Amino acid sequence: MSSIPSNVSRSPTLLVNQIQLANIQRSSLGLFETQSQLATGRTILRPSDDPVSTAAVAQLDDSIQRTGQRLRNIDQADANLSLIETSLAEANDLLLSAKSVASTQVNIGSTQAERDNQAAVVNSLIDGLLTQMNRKSVDNYLFGGSKTGAPPFETFGAGFVYKGEFDQLTTDINLGRSVPVTLVGIESLSSELNTVKGDVDLSPAITPETLLKDLRSAHGLGITTGPIQMQFENGPIVQIDLTTADTVEDVTTRIASAIEQYETQNGVTILGPGGVGLSSEGFSIDVVPGTAPAADPQLTFTELGAGTTARDLGLTTNTGSSFEATQPDGLGLDPKLTMASSITSLTGLAGALDEIVINNGGRRAQIDLSSAETIEDLKNEIQAADIGARLVINSQGTGIDIVNLVSAAPDQSLTIEEVPGGNRTAELLGIRSLKASTRTDTFNDGRGVSVQSGRTDPVTGLADPALDVDFAITLGDGSSFTVNLRPEDIVTTGDVISRINEEALSQGIPATAFQAGLGDGANGIQFTQDATFTDAITIEKRNNSTAMEELGFSDAAYDAGSATLAGVDPAPVVSNTVFTRLIQLREALTGNDTTGITFAGTKLEDVVDSVAQTRGLVGSYSKRLETARVREEDVNVMEQSFRSELRDLDFAEASTKLSLLQTQLQAGLQSMTIANQLSLLDFLG
Repeated sequence: MSSIPSNVSRSPTLLVNQIQLANIQRSSLGLFETQSQLATGRTILRPSDDPVSTAAVAQLDDSIQRTGQRLRNIDQADANLSLIETSLAEANDLLLSAKSVASTQVNIGSTQAERDNQAAVVNSLIDGLLTQMNRKSVDNYLFGGSKTGAPPFETFGAGFVYKGEFDQLTTDINLGRSVPVTLVGIESLSSELNTVKGDVDLSPAITPETLLKDLRSAHGLGITTGPIQMQFENGPIVQIDLTTADTVEDVTTRIASAIEQYETQNGVTILGPGGVGLSSEGFSIDVVPGTAPAADPQLTFTELGAGTTARDLGLTTNTGSSFEATQPDGLGLDPKLTMASSITSLTGLAGALDEIVINNGGRRAQIDLSSAETIEDLKNEIQAADIGARLVINSQGTGIDIVNLVSAAPDQSLTIEEVPGGNRTAELLGIRSLKASTRTDTFNDGRGVSVQSGRTDPVTGLADPALDVDFAITLGDGSSFTVNLRPEDIVTTGDVISRINEEALSQGIPATAFQAGLGDGANGIQFTQDATFTDAITIEKRNNSTAMEELGFSDAAYDAGSATLAGVDPAPVVSNTVFTRLIQLREALTGNDTTGITFAGTKLEDVVDSVAQTRGLVGSYSKRLETARVREEDVNVMEQSFRSELRDLDFAEASTKLSLLQTQLQAGLQSMTIANQLSLLDFLG
């Protein structure tokens, strides 16, 4: 009879079955996971499989997604820029054709019929250019700036008006700066935007609503917010946190709160009845006076560490300064003019606003500005007049300019005038298009004013002042005088007017009998005589000088009621665009004007160059996109490689593991089957 060896441990059947079942379950679970990995191609099926790798994969997924979006942005931008470049190339071809027309038709041998035919050709070129400038990609117009839902150029009288915006749509390419995907059409077609440049510093006062970013600061470098320190006399020093302050009111509120808390904690009185407020350009703090004979107490602000906030806000200086009863105001912060600036805050505005007149593109609009409360309101009133003019704040942030958006014949270009008998609102705002400061080199579409100067007697060879006379003026009483404009007299409109008045006085014409100046109403230099003179003022050119015509007196009209001879405006603001020059060329051809054809051809050269420069700029954008694409693709490959190493399955390893797990499971099942067939008799000999 055999016996069970003593070295063989004995276990209950239930425990053996549980152990074998657990082994089978582990093998089955491993087999299931391996099969799932093979089916999905992933080593990580759930975050708990590998939390560290899962977190890294999540970050890589996010980065890859953003990279993919940037690549799509680049593709879209590249498609837009390709269309823009194509449009500019075709526009350039049209302009070269126009130049060819101008150069061939400038010959005096061309007939009226030939020029009429060529005018029709130029007209077709204008139509072609309009088509190119209103070109649309899949979902937006390419030359409307940030306004892409409507055609950027529309007909306006006999010309065209730009309806787009002055900022561009851009796309993120992750290179520290963006790339435009649309262009500002009127800038693409011109060498510069022609504007009526305001010559009045409107000097807005600081208000509680003024944003800190709209302050130039006490030293002109802008405001940096942060914590500052405050001390009253020799008391404790406390901090005031201005890090999150956005407006002037935020600063005054926090300083006032800190002072009130300081007073409570230290049992002192700091603020007088004026409290913490504002002067015209900075902060003002009413500090209580001292009791004689003691000196006035001082409230001092200092920087915390390397900060500059207190100095930026004018609360202190590099040498240190304090607020006291006799010195309540901080340094001026020089607020910028913004669209939100209120009319009442403009200290540079010398009177109340009423109406102005804008002429543009053959249209006239009388605009009432009296109800405007902010600069934005002024802009909206002008824009609502639909006169092809737009108000903008100048680059210095001191005044306003009016941009001409209409491309039309020069004699239909932008002028801004006064309403007779009004408050001279255009001059108050500095936007009258003809004013004393207007340079004469802008007259006549940039041709300026030519005068006779330094001429000599053909017989003696000596200088003859009589030959330098440009025109003569005869008054209604028969008296007359001559005007000799020197080069130094034709710098500005004011210089011309001063010289004419000076010539009248020097030749015995009293100021009560004659006065040159700018009228209260329509633009143009005006001559006013004594109302008792019976005849009209007349003007006659001398020595073949063109100054009279170039100053606007060729079509001057005399008004007996006001005893005034009014010249026409010699300085309309011409929009120097391709459309303008093509229209100018067409009109010159139609009018058989050889001089006009020559001038239009010359001006066309400038705008052709500007289109070429725009094409070059678009090319640089395309190059930047190509560089960005290569970079993003390289980054994308690298990130996907890293993610694959962390997440993707090694199929050879997984296949081997699957085979082993299958064998292991089969062995476990067989072992359990054999063990379950054993009985006590199998252990008995």
